Amino acid sequence: MNNLHNLDNNIKAKINGGGVSIGVFLVSGSPFIAEAMANFPVDWMLIDFEASHITNENLLHILQAINGYEITPVIRVADQNRRMIEFCLDLGAKGVMIPKVDTAAQAAEVSNACYYQPKGNRGIGGIRASAFYTNTKEYLNRANDCILSIVQIESKESIANLDGIAGTANVEILFMGLGDLAASYGQTGNVEGKLIDEARQKVVAACTKYNKIPGIYAHSIDVVNQYIQEGFTFIAIGNEIKFMSQGLGDSLNKIALRS
Repeated sequence: MNNLHNLDNNIKAKINGGGVSIGVFLVSGSPFIAEAMANFPVDWMLIDFEASHITNENLLHILQAINGYEITPVIRVADQNRRMIEFCLDLGAKGVMIPKVDTAAQAAEVSNACYYQPKGNRGIGGIRASAFYTNTKEYLNRANDCILSIVQIESKESIANLDGIAGTANVEILFMGLGDLAASYGQTGNVEGKLIDEARQKVVAACTKYNKIPGIYAHSIDVVNQYIQEGFTFIAIGNEIKFMSQGLGDSLNKIALRS
């Protein structure tokens, strides 16, 4: 069966079953590299519009490259533009991550754009998502169940408004962006320390209270197990460029090079 006809969401299934869902970000815009990464047992891949040069055409080709694998495709949009949210879903994404959501009002607006009525207010137009009209009825019936709305918590304001954001009906994952959060606390480049530790605890507590999924980007593999112990169940462990750079660096360090 073509994966466009598969409307299950492996992220939801794994986390609802008590597991932790591990994924990677894609920032290169390369379908070739995305396909190579898809051979590894990660649960999801996030195509990053916010922090990369990816174009609409790159996006389509990357989705096509990973659709042949049991990878759940997620897209991070560049901003809170509902047209772009709908565009990504119509191309076949099963999750959309929206950056810099600081208030409950923003959370409601962007998460509602992810779902068809009566749950939300997403427009009808999923040409590729419906497997090019070969699966339209089932897609319209099941899309609200297979889509994940993910809002990013990455500022002092969003931490202050956690209760309202987490309590927003259509928000499913609260995903911490520690880099921007650290900067908002006046410690740019330092994602550790008391303030960040307390923020993580608050996010997990809010998710527990409202039955939402806590997510986070691990800036180091060394902290992934720590985050799992803290209660995070949707974790990004890096991006493909970082893995390539680290791999090359590790290989060179093992060679006795002469100057």
